[in-house]
This record gives sequence, C-alpha cells and structure tokens, in this order.
Amino acid sequence: MRNARLVVFLALAVLGTVSARPAVAQWSTVKGKVLFDGDAPARNPIASVNANQDKAHCTSKGELLEEKWVVNKKNNGVRWVFVWLTDANGKSPTPVHASLKAPKDKEVSLDQPCCQFVPHVLAMRQGQDLVVKNSAPVPHNVKWQGNPLKNPGGNVIVPPGKSYTINGLKADRLPLTLNCNIHPWMEGRLAVFDHPYFAVTDADGNFEIKLAPAGNYKLMVWHEAVGWGVGRTGKPITIKKDGVTDVGEIKLAPKE
Repeated sequence: MRNARLVVFLALAVLGTVSARPAVAQWSTVKGKVLFDGDAPARNPIASVNANQDKAHCTSKGELLEEKWVVNKKNNGVRWVFVWLTDANGKSPTPVHASLKAPKDKEVSLDQPCCQFVPHVLAMRQGQDLVVKNSAPVPHNVKWQGNPLKNPGGNVIVPPGKSYTINGLKADRLPLTLNCNIHPWMEGRLAVFDHPYFAVTDADGNFEIKLAPAGNYKLMVWHEAVGWGVGRTGKPITIKKDGVTDVGEIKLAPKE
C-alpha cells in the first residue's frame, strides 16, 4: 500500500512539474512586402472629372488621380494589395488565436469625401457591418456587387452628410466591387473573410498578419490590376512557432 501511495505521489509530482513548464508559443507574425516589377507607373489625372457636374467639389482638395496602380516611387512598394492565408487545401486557416476568434469591432467604415472611396480597398470579416459614409456636400450612391450566390449586391443613394449600413456580407474567394454611378470613375474593392488572417498593403507595400498559427499554409495575393499575384493556388509558406515569419518580397507586374 505504501509503495502504491509513493508511486501516485511521484506521478502527481511529475505532472505538476510538466504543467508548470511554459507552453511553447504556437503563433507568429507573418510579414512581407509587395513590390512593382519594373519602373513605377505614373498616376495620371482622371479626365472624366472635368465633365462632371460636381467637378468643383471633387477637385476642391486637389486633382484626382488614377488609383489602379498606387506605387511608391522611392521603393516600388505597391499599395492596396490584399494578402491572406489559407490552409494547404485553400480553406480557412486553423486554429485561430483566442484573442481573434471574434472581430474586435462590429463595424468597419468607408467614406466618400471628395469623389473617391477612402480607403480605396477595404478588408473585413464576415459578421461585421460596412458603414458607407458620405461626408461630402454632394450626393453619392454606392453600388456593391460580387458573387451573386453569396453577395448579390445592391445600389443605394447616400445623401450629403448621411451614411448607409450594409450588413450580411459573406466571405468569398474574390473581392466585391464598389462603384458610384454619379461619379463613374469611383471604384473600390472590398474583401470579406471568415477568419482574421488577412491584411492590405500599406503605402510602402508592407503587410503584416499577427498571431497566425504555426504550420504549413499558403499565402494568397490579389491586386485589382493583375488579379492573383502568386497564382490561384497561392505561395506555400511555413509559419514558425514563435517570433516573425518573413516571406520576403513579392513582385507584381502589369498584364501585357
């Protein structure tokens, strides 16, 4: 009996020692940079603004420039590129870090202050609402359309100083398109995900995806001028268990 009690005591002591050890981190920050392959293209003025009835307001803070390619001439970084993770089969990555299981904010917002969407592209999670604002003194409309089976879209007028909330958007493989028919040059993109592992490149082409799960995944890249930046099936990457996983530079070239 004493021997049995001793064995149980020792087993509990060992278990206590194991449980006291710190758990190995299973999460990593994935980062990288998207660059334009070649000489940075110039952003030309949008000629159709001149014939619009709202030209005075639209150009009140400066000339409107094309947004299809926004490239930093200092480092060739490409802005407004969607980047996200999938598993090896193209499905949503798992597991999800506990702090990211639910979106932090119920709403994300988009504005139209001077006849362009701000921001030009936007990423959000399924379950969030998109609040489309109009801080301009002229009316806008917002037309959104995507995969008709998931996001059939709509088209509503947004009066000056008002907003319209779009809810019920579903995650899909490709971004939705946003337009304003009153100012036909206005176009934007909206990507909806059912997980938190996505990003949009900044003015230097950088992106960062925090608290990503360790393991073998694929990096997806999409830009409105080229579509899939590293192919439809993505770029295989291995995410480390701790620290930072740097995927390096990804280059985009215009379609011929």
